[in-house]
Amino acid sequence: MAIKHKVSPERFRHLSKLIEIATKTEDWHALKRYDVQLRELLDTHRPYLKDPRLAPEIRHARQTHLAAYEALSVATSELKKRLHSVSEEKERTVAYQLAMTLE
Repeated sequence: MAIKHKVSPERFRHLSKLIEIATKTEDWHALKRYDVQLRELLDTHRPYLKDPRLAPEIRHARQTHLAAYEALSVATSELKKRLHSVSEEKERTVAYQLAMTLE
């Protein structure tokens, strides 16, 4: 008799695909939602995670999650650079306006 699992490899495949799509489209809100779902799946089904039939899907989900985390880190870094640039531009604009007012 086969053991029935509460978690199937398909659930991990599906979440991995959703994470990949969210990463490619830079939909960080969706990525956060899928991250929470993946964490809950791993936490709530801990006893079943050692099943050799799940191992490849869990490994793929972790790799996908890591790639998404790296993409998010790059996007965050780029956003910080842009915000810094905008802040510097604003300072120059204010200084110019102040100089023009004094003339």
